Amino acid sequence: MFESVSGLNRRIEELETHKLHLLSKLKQYGDKGGLEYIVKTQKLESVKGKEFDSRVTVENYQPEKRREEMDEEYER
Repeated sequence: MFESVSGLNRRIEELETHKLHLLSKLKQYGDKGGLEYIVKTQKLESVKGKEFDSRVTVENYQPEKRREEMDEEYER
């Protein structure tokens, strides 16, 4: 069991090293590390996101009317 865990740890370290190598290579090509680079390089500009219907309805909120009603009740 110890050998299999050691093997997995070695593989994880190897993959981490490779990831760092690839990231440094991308930086050399001018990548800023942002999502826009991925969108540009993978040609995802034309991909549309899922559009949702408006679920929120905005009511006409007038707090001054409620305030006037409360003031009238208080004065009674």
